[in-house]
Amino acid sequence: MDDAFFDTGPDLSGVFVLFGLLFVAVVIFMIVTVVRKWNVAKKAGYDPLAMDTQIAAQIGQSALLRRPDAAPERPSIEQRLAELDDLHARGVISDVEHVAARAKALES
Repeated sequence: MDDAFFDTGPDLSGVFVLFGLLFVAVVIFMIVTVVRKWNVAKKAGYDPLAMDTQIAAQIGQSALLRRPDAAPERPSIEQRLAELDDLHARGVISDVEHVAARAKALES
C-alpha cells in the first residue's frame, strides 16, 4: 500500500505539549494571585470572603459621601455648651436648667 494514504498530517504533539505547559503556568499564576490577595486582605483586617461588602459599607458610611439633605451630625460638646450658655444668657433657660443641661452635655 501507499504510505501517503496513512499520512495523518503535521506532527502536533509539540503544540499540545506547549499548550499543556501554558495551561499549567496560568493555573499556577492564578493560585499565587489568589493566595497573595487573601494574605493582604487578612493583614488589612478584612474578611477575604466578605471584603467587598465590608469596603462598600465603609464607603457608604463615609462623611464625604453623605447626602447634603441627610440628618446633620451631632454637635460637638463645645458647640453644645456654647449653645446652652447662649440660651442662658438670653434668659431662655433658668440657672437650674442651665446647670443641669451642662452636666448632661458633659456626661455624654
